[in-house]
Amino acid sequence: MGVKSMKTKANRSYIYRKIRDYTVSSDDIIKTTANLSVTDGLFWSIYSSLTTPFVIPLSIFLLGQSAPVGYITGFPVLVVPLAQYLSRYFSRKVKDLKKLTVYTTLLDRLLWLPVVFLVFVHGLLLTYLLLIILLSARTFFASFSGTTWTLWVPGVIPARKRSSYFAFRNFVMKVFSLVGYALALGIFLGITDEEIAFIVVFLSGALIFSSVSLFIMTRISPYSIPDSERTTTRKKWTRTFSYFVIFSLVWNLGYSMVMPYFQLYLVSPQYLNQSESFYTIVYVVIAVSFIASQIFWGKLANKLGNFKVILINSFIIILSALLIPFIHSPSLIFIPSILYGVGQSGLTLSMFNEMLGRSESSRINSISMYNLVQSISVGLGPIFANFLIEIFDVDIHFIFEVSIGFMFSSILYFVLSDLRIKKIDKELSLD
Repeated sequence: MGVKSMKTKANRSYIYRKIRDYTVSSDDIIKTTANLSVTDGLFWSIYSSLTTPFVIPLSIFLLGQSAPVGYITGFPVLVVPLAQYLSRYFSRKVKDLKKLTVYTTLLDRLLWLPVVFLVFVHGLLLTYLLLIILLSARTFFASFSGTTWTLWVPGVIPARKRSSYFAFRNFVMKVFSLVGYALALGIFLGITDEEIAFIVVFLSGALIFSSVSLFIMTRISPYSIPDSERTTTRKKWTRTFSYFVIFSLVWNLGYSMVMPYFQLYLVSPQYLNQSESFYTIVYVVIAVSFIASQIFWGKLANKLGNFKVILINSFIIILSALLIPFIHSPSLIFIPSILYGVGQSGLTLSMFNEMLGRSESSRINSISMYNLVQSISVGLGPIFANFLIEIFDVDIHFIFEVSIGFMFSSILYFVLSDLRIKKIDKELSLD
């Protein structure tokens, strides 16, 4: 009995040491930061997959089939310019980006609680206004903390290791997003009362998995921005970064028009008229496609460069958007869903790394500007789509066609701008 007890204690001590080595900052700051960031992302992905994807279904449950999903998706994003201005300001002023990020992240996640409790509010107009206000507040803190996190954690990881680090982190996050989707699926299948099911899904994400994610985030070492960047108030962006920002703006304008109406296409009685359970299964398929291709895209980006991988995946996503309006059978919706997951996998990774690579000369201003432009276009896309539907009485098919036009135009601009950069560089080298 005594020997067995000693072995148990030894095993516990071994496990404790391993956990402590993994979660407590050591001399190898880069390794520790990467480990904790991946683990934080793991729990974040479960939390996120239990909340964000279900905003549109929740809106339809609260407001009915005529819920203005474009406005609900787009208007909250218009607070991002203020969030980006303040995040840039405070990033220069504070010494510890870690504290700033943790506090604003906490506020972002707590705001899911009043959102889901809108199921108890009566009156469509009041519910709609409160939903917009709460989602706007949550988006503000999410945008703020997103910028400070990007300056904090990736700042510790050397540029040469970022592609492989983010490929692995994104891979782990998508794998564990399946846990969130599986929990949501189980809840919607097991609880017949939709109101209670929505409450349980959102509270599970916002209270349980979000809390674990935040705790792990607090274990990551602090990071201070170098004085050379902190004291710089104005700095010109490079031509290559400016071109990339314009491409991102036009691309996201078209891309963001698709997603809320793809979600509506799944659950609306006018189209596929599927349940929240089927909706969740579609997102599981998207996540699996993302996971299956993530490591491949990371390796290909290291070999071919982010630029080429962005082009390849842009066309994959356009093909997905092109197919959706022509599908009238629920079983066939998995074809564009798989394409979307594969395309999103490579595009998300390569666009982020391309942005970081082009922003090295002025990281605070550049990252803030990129997030600002991206969020404005992501907000205006759904608003513009909703406006077209209400004012001109167009259907979803037309919205998809317009979005494809924006996305294709952005790719054309991206290619032409790259050719221009190469031409200028060649002329300078000859001089």
